[in-house]
Amino acid sequence: MKQAELQSIMQRIRAGDAESFAALYDLLGRQVYAVAYRITQSRELAEDITQEVFLRIWRKPPEETVKKPRAWILRMTQNLAIDAVRRQGPEPLPETVPAAQPDLLLRTALRQALETLTAEERTAVLLRTDAGLSFAEIAAAMRCSLPAAYRCWRRALKKLRAALEEGERS
Repeated sequence: MKQAELQSIMQRIRAGDAESFAALYDLLGRQVYAVAYRITQSRELAEDITQEVFLRIWRKPPEETVKKPRAWILRMTQNLAIDAVRRQGPEPLPETVPAAQPDLLLRTALRQALETLTAEERTAVLLRTDAGLSFAEIAAAMRCSLPAAYRCWRRALKKLRAALEEGERS
């Protein structure tokens, strides 16, 4: 969906059009949920955050000055998800993993690798992989330049590879 179309939907939402709000949910609901789930690792929390994001949009849609509503919405999602995780505190990783669950091993290794990233790097990775944002949209969401967003993403991938390779050796 093009920015102009999304801005048009947001304009109609500001005017109180419920059908446009439903269209926005249809367009971005899955992406919002995916970002929230990736950060929280909880279906219930991700559902709550998705509901909260859209409730906030209905109550107070972004100003007309917001040029990239999708990035703005996903940034709000990320902030709410991070706040939810902080309120819960850290979740301990399992000490041992049953041999019969290799996908659990992979998820645990990936989660540990993601924990080696800075918040900015993790944001770039999640926005690119889960939300499918372009680097221009990531730059807008992260409030940085396009080259900075791309460098951050590349740096994060390098760290993830190194962490995963280190995990294989251990």
